[in-house]
Amino acid sequence: HITQRAAGKEPLFVEDSDYLFMLWLMKEISASHSLKIYAFCLMPNHTHFLMSTTEQNLYDAMRDLFSRYAMKFNKKYERRGHLFGGPYRQAICLDDSYLLAASLYIHLNPVRADLAADPLSYRWSSCRLYCSRRDRESFVDPNFVLGILPDDAGRKKRYKVLMEKGMELIPGHVLE
Repeated sequence: HITQRAAGKEPLFVEDSDYLFMLWLMKEISASHSLKIYAFCLMPNHTHFLMSTTEQNLYDAMRDLFSRYAMKFNKKYERRGHLFGGPYRQAICLDDSYLLAASLYIHLNPVRADLAADPLSYRWSSCRLYCSRRDRESFVDPNFVLGILPDDAGRKKRYKVLMEKGMELIPGHVLE
């Protein structure tokens, strides 16, 4: 689980085209660095990615992603200096339950930040890939996480139920 924050209270994304550029970069870098992307959420001032590597190149991949984004953003908005508030943070998912919890956390982030009433209505996340009845072609693979859930035919429905239950939790009681 990779997170990256903007420096201070600066935004990372100002216009839709900024979000789209980050997604395009993520797709390109996941292909060129052999990353497997399972979930993402782009928030106005930070990002979340759930991924795995097939090579020992996570540092290079994240450096390329964030530096290329920052260069384009700084040029577009005629700004100087650091866009990101330090190095990215990573948490290793050591078991299936943590992986599932991380994906739910990522998809519930816009609700917790009062950017959306429902995670499915937030445009800049992979949430719809997890809950849509039909499969869509994407560089994001929700089936890896969905595969943790029982009942192949109802996994997307089960994931949606877990998200709904997650919205009822008080953030301070997440461990419960």
